[in-house]
Amino acid sequence: MIISILGMSGKDREKINKTTAYYDCGALGKESGDYHNATDMLLKNYNDTFYFLGTQKAIDFQKELLEYREDKVEFIPIEDNSLDDIFEKVYELISKAKKEKVILDITHGFRHQPISAIFSATLHRFLNESSLKIIFAKQIVEFKEYEYILLNEYIDITQLSLLLTGFIRTLNFVDSIKIEGFETLAFSNFSKALLSNDFLTLENSYKNLTATIQRAKRDKRFDHLKELFEEIEKTLNVFKEMPIYKKYLIISNLMFEKNYILLSLIYLFEAIRFYCKDSFFKKKIINDYAWKNFDSYKLSQDVISFITQKEIKNYKPNFYDKTFKTLYQNNSKLFEEITKEYISLKKLRNNLTHVNSEKHSPDIKIKLQKQLQSISNIIEKDILKELKK
Repeated sequence: MIISILGMSGKDREKINKTTAYYDCGALGKESGDYHNATDMLLKNYNDTFYFLGTQKAIDFQKELLEYREDKVEFIPIEDNSLDDIFEKVYELISKAKKEKVILDITHGFRHQPISAIFSATLHRFLNESSLKIIFAKQIVEFKEYEYILLNEYIDITQLSLLLTGFIRTLNFVDSIKIEGFETLAFSNFSKALLSNDFLTLENSYKNLTATIQRAKRDKRFDHLKELFEEIEKTLNVFKEMPIYKKYLIISNLMFEKNYILLSLIYLFEAIRFYCKDSFFKKKIINDYAWKNFDSYKLSQDVISFITQKEIKNYKPNFYDKTFKTLYQNNSKLFEEITKEYISLKKLRNNLTHVNSEKHSPDIKIKLQKQLQSISNIIEKDILKELKK
């Protein structure tokens, strides 16, 4: 399908005698040569269905100028001053094409018409992944020589900038466009892992994502997107080398900022548990055998159960250097501070995972914000560094 906007070129200034200009069609893989105008070039080089949009005046003018087959060409009148009219008609035509390849020529037209057509085509391509080529005959010598260029690269960069901006705001990336030499899949894989709590996949996805960003920053095509890439790198700096509980804490804050309340709760819940487990290991309350041979999640569960004075099911007594009772008595004040926050956080998490049947969202967010601050203080101050065996 070929869609083109009609203009008034192809005759001399008095609009009496036909004129020609040279069109370099190398970028289209078509024969360069002399044509009355861009519309004439399309008719002579493409065996396709044509839809020509223009004011009634432009349609009447081109009908006198061009040689065409009526069964191949449909002229579609548009209102002279309406942005909506051409926007809607271009969108409808591209929708009609479905999986058929579409070429949109915006060389001709008046004032707003080509711009409105680009907006419409870009929107459709963004939403429906159409196979769309937008072409334009750039003037080289006034009225005498033109060179066709493809605008898809600029459209791709515009669409990519929208996706990257959305990613910065939401950490979600919809892999809806294909750009040669740019791995959009690295962004969508990272998003899927992050928003589904797949932390093992997340760290590998992050490596692929940073490699993709570094390659893009070296590519001149994406020079105008460098600020967006740098903003993403800054946002995701959490994945540098640090203890896992600190990563969980930073991700929890990040999820809170993006309004993913349940995800923020889950990461905060794990942050306090893994902080306690690591603190026990540092103080050699958990011995090396337990550290190397027990599941990390179970270890964190058992440690937090001990701190909150619940039964420990998975430990043997020799995993501790002293009795449970003495250990708790020596650290009861520290444990009470952690217990208070942990139990409160657990109740909040359980409520949300059961479709939040008890509290309104604003109340939950305020409560979570307070707990984020409290648990951040516990971890940043490292209160368990005072742990006594």
